[in-house]
Amino acid sequence: ATDIDEYLVGDDCDITNAVYLNDEQLLVPSAINSLMNLDGAEYEGRSWKQLFGEGIFFLPPDYDAAAGDAEMRADLDACVASEGRQCLILRKCTSCTVESHKEIVYKRLTPWFPFQEGISTDTTIDIVNLFTNQWRNNNNVLHVDYELYSSVQDALTGTDEWEQADYNSNNHKYGFPRNSGPTGYVGNQWNSYAWSGGHADQSAFYIEVPSGTTVV
Repeated sequence: ATDIDEYLVGDDCDITNAVYLNDEQLLVPSAINSLMNLDGAEYEGRSWKQLFGEGIFFLPPDYDAAAGDAEMRADLDACVASEGRQCLILRKCTSCTVESHKEIVYKRLTPWFPFQEGISTDTTIDIVNLFTNQWRNNNNVLHVDYELYSSVQDALTGTDEWEQADYNSNNHKYGFPRNSGPTGYVGNQWNSYAWSGGHADQSAFYIEVPSGTTVV
């Protein structure tokens, strides 16, 4: 009986389980770590809404590509009135093998081309597909259309922007951020919702939610 008592909980089972989960940093909101889904949570002083994700963060993009793109554009524009910029996009990746890619923040600088489903062209862009499957430089050039950062605070202050961009030059399904890196090329940290092979198969994309806005 003594031995099994170490594995059983009694009247205080809720408290005991909570303590266990807290020790593993899976429950306490103030102890958000790489395993916690940020959907509806506050992180780095900002609220976040999940856009889509893979693996333990599984949330597929909208089946209707046009509807998904329209919703994402509206989410991006939600910060313009209060922040004077589009909302930040945050990718959290627990399976990435390079520390700089476990958290990447995308900060948009220019307007988006009109929507057309699929791969980006010189006049159209499918924003969801751009991030999930086909990271290209059409209307998406580093230091011109966007900046990348390794933390939310860097993005908010505009410091330590990533310097090396990489993109697909063909129809392959390599998504964000291809082999981009803080100072040089970093391979295989990309996600692909159509292919396997990259290390970012346990990851999620979140978008910043303006203060006072309810996450739905």
